[in-house]
Amino acid sequence: MGSGLRVEQVADEAGLDAFLRLGHDTHGGLAVPLPERTVRSWFRGWHPHPHPITLLVARRGDEPVGRAVVHRDDRLDARLGTRALVFGALVAPDASVVDALVDEFAVRAASTGATELFGPAQLLPNQSGGVITGGFEERGFLDSAWNPSWLPDALEARGFERWYEADTWIVEVVDDDGPTEAELDRAGIRIDEVTRFGLGRGLRTLLPLLNDSFALLPTFTPYTRAELRAQTDGLWWLHEEGLFLIARDEQEEPVAFVLAVLDPSRVLQRSGGRLGLRERWELIARRGALRREAVLIMQGARPHAQGKGIVTLLTRRLHANLAELGCTTLRSTLVGRMNPGSVRQFTRFGGRPLHATAYYRKALER
Repeated sequence: MGSGLRVEQVADEAGLDAFLRLGHDTHGGLAVPLPERTVRSWFRGWHPHPHPITLLVARRGDEPVGRAVVHRDDRLDARLGTRALVFGALVAPDASVVDALVDEFAVRAASTGATELFGPAQLLPNQSGGVITGGFEERGFLDSAWNPSWLPDALEARGFERWYEADTWIVEVVDDDGPTEAELDRAGIRIDEVTRFGLGRGLRTLLPLLNDSFALLPTFTPYTRAELRAQTDGLWWLHEEGLFLIARDEQEEPVAFVLAVLDPSRVLQRSGGRLGLRERWELIARRGALRREAVLIMQGARPHAQGKGIVTLLTRRLHANLAELGCTTLRSTLVGRMNPGSVRQFTRFGGRPLHATAYYRKALER
């Protein structure tokens, strides 16, 4: 491999530590490290993903300079109509390191019979991932990507093409009273506000509701119970009453939801992605400051409840609850440009796109 670069599979704790340290660079407060506990679970095989996850480190001489994970997923293959090797957790200082990693991806893809490369995703596109293609001056946040501006060009120079272009969003919290009881009655719903101690029950309700709501999205593969549990690990520390809302119809069936959390990005940046005892204490001790910014993790409605204004009613209640907490800014994880209904949930509240994003696909020669 040229430029004195070699790519190795992480095989021991020293390699894992190198992999983790490569993710600590926040680029001056712009990038947010992946949760350390998640990365360690990938290495140790404690994750709920149905296939093995391989951690890779690129070295120049003995110095670790880049990293990525690779894995496969039959569900994503079925969704995309392909056989892909998925890469993610990508960190590199320049295009030469990206080239070395892509070369390794191609070798590993051939050994698994994969016909394309897809990514970056951690671990699937409905969980987190993507490449920032615009808005590089804006900081990332929980469950969102951030990367240097040269990365899209580096991937495209290697034959990758953009797929599922989307945006993250930012909205200044609207301080109003939320929907009235009369409005809820006309829509035929009531709104449950999930409490911290009701999170377990709320997540059990969310699982089928989430899978039904997103079933038509091209990026979506259904969550298993274990995957949703892993995705929401640490939710207890970031939850505030009024940020996890479930709409129920007149038969008490859940039909729509919004899930937002306080934004712990600054804590994760300082800790390198750790959420240990010290960081949890900080989340409690600095609660007032933490409440100023929040992240909308996901929102949706079952197909038969879409287009009826129910998510708008939930969003209005969310804004009212955020304002009561003293929150001024709400950021949202990526929303596909092909999904105008979801985009309207931000524009009608005065929101604007924050980062342009895309996933990347590259067909491989057989």
